[in-house]
Amino acid sequence: MRKSVGEIAELVGGEVVGDRDAEIIGLNGIEQAQPGELTFLNNARYARFLETTGATAILAAPDVAFPGKTFIHVNNPYIAFVMVLNAWSEPLRASLPEGVHPTAIIGKGVTLGAHAALGPYVCVGDDCVIGSDVMLHHGVSIGAGCAIGDGSVLYPNVVVRERVSIGARCIIHAGAVIGSDGFGFAPLGGSWFKIPQVGTVVIGDDVEIGANTAIDRATFGRTVIGRGTKIDNLVQVGHNVQIGEHCVISGMTGIAGSATIGHHVTIAAQVGIADHIDIGDGATLGARAAVGQSVKPGKVMSGHPLMEHRDDLRVLTALRRLPDMPRRIRDLERRIQELEEKLHGTSENDKQ
Repeated sequence: MRKSVGEIAELVGGEVVGDRDAEIIGLNGIEQAQPGELTFLNNARYARFLETTGATAILAAPDVAFPGKTFIHVNNPYIAFVMVLNAWSEPLRASLPEGVHPTAIIGKGVTLGAHAALGPYVCVGDDCVIGSDVMLHHGVSIGAGCAIGDGSVLYPNVVVRERVSIGARCIIHAGAVIGSDGFGFAPLGGSWFKIPQVGTVVIGDDVEIGANTAIDRATFGRTVIGRGTKIDNLVQVGHNVQIGEHCVISGMTGIAGSATIGHHVTIAAQVGIADHIDIGDGATLGARAAVGQSVKPGKVMSGHPLMEHRDDLRVLTALRRLPDMPRRIRDLERRIQELEEKLHGTSENDKQ
């Protein structure tokens, strides 16, 4: 793709300072940008690269200037750059021709929306509703009775089990499994008796689910992923979990059954959340946190065991001093012994 600086300014609603006819053929970070590329400056820490960057044009705040550089001034350079990225990546995104590939298998009573695209070896079970502009890439399997909302994209080898509902404009990446059986077993006579998982999964609009993530169906009722939530790769969501709107959940996190997560919660990587835990709206859980207790709204928590993040930082600071503690203790013991010997000697002299 090729666009002039002026065309990009129109796209993001910015004002050009410099050469508006200069051609942009690529995008890059400010440190690596070369002639012909657009970059952005969103953090003052990177202002030092204004002198050395090879970028042809820079998205920046209105108060940013540098001699000889072309700027597109906008109020939010980062968001403006994302807008350009979206436009730039559109031709690069994996797309499918409209219609049903000859190798796809479509069950009875399936409703296909306008402009839906089903790729090679897609399998759609009976009585499914596939919305308009949906793309199902090769090898996607949709169980009977599912609903896929308008504009959603499922990448290769996604599995959606029976009776799952997925909202509009969702993106589900390769290898994700939605609606597999929850991990439910009851002890019986020294063995484990499987508890049937007869519930379902409901995913709201504008949700993104990363590659190889698994979201289990409810034992009964629904496992819910709220509107606008973004889930990274390799996340495990247990049966009957309720996740609110606009949450961010990083990779390798595990959420046990019946946990409830509020709206706008941020969960960093490798967090473990126990079953039946409540995480309040706006809470933040630091990386590798072991969450065995409920978290109040707005709290920032981390550590193992879980504690407020500022306390966890103090614990980590103390831990860093531990390797030096034996030497310091030996030194203190030596000094105490020397003092005791001196005091003992003084006492003996006094007796004489």
